[in-house]
Amino acid sequence: MIVLKWVFPVSLAVLAFARQPSIWVVAGLLFGCLGDLFLLWPLKKKFFALGTSSFFLGHVCYLIFIYTHYVIRVSWIWIVVVSAIYAAGVVVVYSRSRKSIPRALRPLSLMYMLMLCVLSVSLILPLLTAFWWGKLVAFFGATFFLASDGVLCDMLFIKKAEPTKQNFAVMGTYILAQVLLTMGFAF
Repeated sequence: MIVLKWVFPVSLAVLAFARQPSIWVVAGLLFGCLGDLFLLWPLKKKFFALGTSSFFLGHVCYLIFIYTHYVIRVSWIWIVVVSAIYAAGVVVVYSRSRKSIPRALRPLSLMYMLMLCVLSVSLILPLLTAFWWGKLVAFFGATFFLASDGVLCDMLFIKKAEPTKQNFAVMGTYILAQVLLTMGFAF
């Protein structure tokens, strides 16, 4: 519930001062809140899947915003290099955590992990095109999504800890991710 109390109002306040508020960013935030509601019961596979799917759709909204508002003009070699770095990270992380993830959730977990990487790469490439502080802040937001979801995955599937044990680490990085991403998109 802390997310509903802080992230959404803070993010909407930032959007209120944005030069051009985007329906895609607002939709991404709404999907994030929906995901938070489902993850109130993270140990139930059905709710975990619904929460992850909601976050996935939120990231799709963010990608639509990025590709309709940011110019990307980089050499193909940069796209290959940056993508290869993230792909190597996915291989390492997924290979280490795969056995701990329930079999039914593995495809969704892998797709979501790839989505987080696509979001990060999609924010690095505009930075390589032309530096702008808003893009950098948004990139840091995407990076904190990786951190938040990494801690959550470690907590739920590897350590099999109760969600309240590391809730501060998960929620702190998640709140920071949403606020930074929204701020970056707004300015």
